[in-house]
Amino acid sequence: MKRWLALAWFLGLWALAAPLPQVYDRLEEALRQVRLENPTQALAALDRAQSLLRQESEGLPPVLRDATLLHLQDTRQAVLKQSRADLEARLLLVRHLVGKALYDGFFQAPSGEKAAYLARLSRATGLDPAQVQGVQNLSPEEARRRLESSYLQLMAEDLSRALAAPSRPEAYLSLARAYARFLVIQDSPQSTLKAQDFVQALARVSGGESFRPEVQKLIERA
Repeated sequence: MKRWLALAWFLGLWALAAPLPQVYDRLEEALRQVRLENPTQALAALDRAQSLLRQESEGLPPVLRDATLLHLQDTRQAVLKQSRADLEARLLLVRHLVGKALYDGFFQAPSGEKAAYLARLSRATGLDPAQVQGVQNLSPEEARRRLESSYLQLMAEDLSRALAAPSRPEAYLSLARAYARFLVIQDSPQSTLKAQDFVQALARVSGGESFRPEVQKLIERA
């Protein structure tokens, strides 16, 4: 639970420094190799991802980089424990952490670079390409509103899946996905949700406690 909560604290501290599309391309290539079926390959790929973030991520704000490295280390533990649900949840967090940087970077990028940010943002956070089509041509306010609405809709769908999930691992993954999407737009005035709300619900799922009332509250607020 401390790791999830620390993530929310980390994200409130950093400011964007430089473009990230090329860094994300290389990170994505490494993360594709992280599979439980081949632990040796997975651990080697995670080593590459960690080295990339430590050595070649000038555009990634230091505190956000450290949070991503923290979750990559937890991803290693998930591989060693052969925990599929935890592995998928950690990979979601890693991608969406960099997605947060891509999201904020889009609004600061020169017009000629915005499409590159959007393309990587779509891949990192699971947005349908149709949802980002033409966003680079909108005013900053309109672009932010459209992207926030897309994430809020997907978040609500994830929470509904968590509520209806027939097993705890499925509920955990759906809730983790909703939390990851929330982190991208946590500053949105369209939502009253807080990171702590997700952290508490995730703790109840993983701790074997009743969690559906908390998820229902998240749905109502999303």
